[in-house]
Amino acid sequence: MNRSGRTTFTPPRLWSRARRGATLTACVACMVAGSLSAISPVQAAGEPSPAPISCPVGLEEKATCYTGQDANGAFYAIAVPKRWNGSLVVHAHGGPDLGEGSDPERSLGDMERWSVMVDQGYAWAGSSYRRGGYGTRMAAADTENVRGLFVDEFGNPKRTFVHGQSWGGNVAAKVVEVYGKQGSYDGALLTNGVLGGGSRGYDYRVDLRVVYQYYCQNLPRPSEPQYPLWQGLRPTSSLTTTGLRARLQECTGYA
Repeated sequence: MNRSGRTTFTPPRLWSRARRGATLTACVACMVAGSLSAISPVQAAGEPSPAPISCPVGLEEKATCYTGQDANGAFYAIAVPKRWNGSLVVHAHGGPDLGEGSDPERSLGDMERWSVMVDQGYAWAGSSYRRGGYGTRMAAADTENVRGLFVDEFGNPKRTFVHGQSWGGNVAAKVVEVYGKQGSYDGALLTNGVLGGGSRGYDYRVDLRVVYQYYCQNLPRPSEPQYPLWQGLRPTSSLTTTGLRARLQECTGYA
């Protein structure tokens, strides 16, 4: 209504243009904000933000890579393709590795070994686990934790898959068993997965060790300190890989 008391009428065409302009401006603003949020990771509460690093050879121009250490002491690595298909692969490595602490090189090496997944457009995240040694539930918790860190930093993927290699297959199976009910994972890929448990999965190595000693009698030699063969070598052994191959050659003619 204007000063004369008459109702002011906006022609439909002009009103439509004004409305379209406002709507277009709002949409552009939303798209810009969405693009920025997809590219720039948001710092997770209570966890330090992962640090950018150089990607492995072959991925330098295809992805952005990060590394960090979680609250449990486990190092991890993350790769986000520049042309991300929206899906995430959470990797559970095999082994288990030795050592009391977490090895930062482990997750970086796994990223390079499985770079084909990143090359195909999948984001990738892998934990080095908080310590070495056999601990399936511990490793499963660390694997789930790196998934959570990814979500906190980059948002929820369209789909999430857990991949377990060798002993990591045992870890990935435990991830599905314990955390799959929460709907966090859409599928699992187990490659050479050790699913029979620790004893059944590794006792064959003890069998081979016993058979070798039965026939060769040189590891240890009768003149050397004796020890349970399940140990592989006695804890104080100074035998090198070269020395071990020499004994294998001595008995079998092959090394």
